[in-house]
Amino acid sequence: MIKLIVPEEAYLQSYREAYDEYLAHKVTTYSFTDPSSCDIFAKFRRYREERDLPPNRVGEDKYWLVDDEKQYFIGEIAIRHRLNDALAQRGGHIGYGVRYSEWNRGYGTKMLALALEKAKEMQISPVLITCNDDNLASARVMEKNGFVLGDTIQVSIDGTDYLTRRYWKTIPQSGKQEDPMERLLFLDGKN
Repeated sequence: MIKLIVPEEAYLQSYREAYDEYLAHKVTTYSFTDPSSCDIFAKFRRYREERDLPPNRVGEDKYWLVDDEKQYFIGEIAIRHRLNDALAQRGGHIGYGVRYSEWNRGYGTKMLALALEKAKEMQISPVLITCNDDNLASARVMEKNGFVLGDTIQVSIDGTDYLTRRYWKTIPQSGKQEDPMERLLFLDGKN
């Protein structure tokens, strides 16, 4: 069965294989953590608990999309607890990667849909997600999940310019009705 889980040891070998696939195919749109560089589970825990993070980093919850019957890692998605200035430009609340051998099979769409349930539980709304302007596959994944293109901006990172699409989605929170006037006052800075 395909499901979204908190990363666990049973899938580590399959995760290593996915990491190697990204290296072999020179994938740069998302980076899996090199499992030989550190204890990735301890690292993920530190980010989840927002403990001992490097400067300019925010807490995040990582999840893995897996086939539990085959103990097979399919993809990873990170839900950031909040935005900093850099993430507001490029990165957003959610970043994800599907292992290269599983591209174009609908897993990105499924993983993002499942992650939006987690974002709702974390009361993150509206949700920002970004992709390179030429990454049409990711743009389709976002649009299939109800994200709306807000704008396209130029972002410079380490001397390289990227044209970045920024997509937004409001997630209704259970039992909580948004007051449109409150939203207008917030936008006008009169709160």
